[in-house]
Amino acid sequence: MDKTTRVVKQIIDEETEQRKVKTSRLRKARLEKEEGAAVEATAPKPAKAPKKTRATAAK
Repeated sequence: MDKTTRVVKQIIDEETEQRKVKTSRLRKARLEKEEGAAVEATAPKPAKAPKKTRATAAK
């Protein structure tokens, strides 16, 4: 292999590794965000007070 080919291969390998690291980081962040959203969605909401009727509200 000549010098230029080795250098190009090294650069491409470094870029590939950086892309894998970034993808992994973003995937982890997305999964954590989705997990947090799932916890919020499954949490029970507080019960609302019953609405007052017109007859009750007028008194």
